[in-house]
Amino acid sequence: MLALAYATAHPRSAGPIVLIGCGTFDVVARARLQATREERMDDALRQQLARLAEEIADPDKRMQACADLLMPLDSYDLISRDQELEACDARAYEETWGDMLRLQAQGVYPEAFSAITSPVVMLHGGADPHPGRMILASLEPFVPQIEYPEWERCGHYPWLERAVRDDFFSLLRGWLGKHLGAAVASPDE
Repeated sequence: MLALAYATAHPRSAGPIVLIGCGTFDVVARARLQATREERMDDALRQQLARLAEEIADPDKRMQACADLLMPLDSYDLISRDQELEACDARAYEETWGDMLRLQAQGVYPEAFSAITSPVVMLHGGADPHPGRMILASLEPFVPQIEYPEWERCGHYPWLERAVRDDFFSLLRGWLGKHLGAAVASPDE
C-alpha cells in the first residue's frame, strides 16, 4: 500500500511495484477480510486475542503476539512461521494505517493511483483472508496495468507456503527481471 502511495506522489522515480498480499482499499473488502478471519477463528483463539492487552503491556510486543496468533488463520500450509522480523512498530502501524483509512474516506485513495505509470503486479494467495479479487477490482480502474497471478493453495505469506514457494520466487524473479531489464538472482544465489 505504501509503495502505491509513493508511486502516486513520485511517479517518475518509482520502479516496478510488487504487491504481496495487498491490503484493502474499501470498507466492503475490509468487512470480507474480518468475516473470513472470524469464520476461521475458534473460541480459544478469540479468548487469547482478547487477553493480549492485559497480558502484554508493550504495544510492539502485543502487536507481534497478535500477528503470531493470526498467522495460522491467514495461511494455507506453511513451511515455517519465521518471518525473520526484527521487531514490530505498533505506533508506526497505527499512524500509517490511520492515514490510509483517512485518505480512503476522503476519496484520495485509490483514485490517486491513476498517476502511477510503473508496471504493477499483485501476487496473491487464494486462501488469504485479504480478498485478493475484491482488492484487485478496487485497483483496476485506477491502475489498469496491474497484473494478478493468484495461487489457490496459498495464504498471506506465499514465500512461506509449501505448495507455492518455489513458483512464487520463480514468478517474482521473472517479473522483476522483465521489468528491471536484468536477471534477478534466486534466493539460493
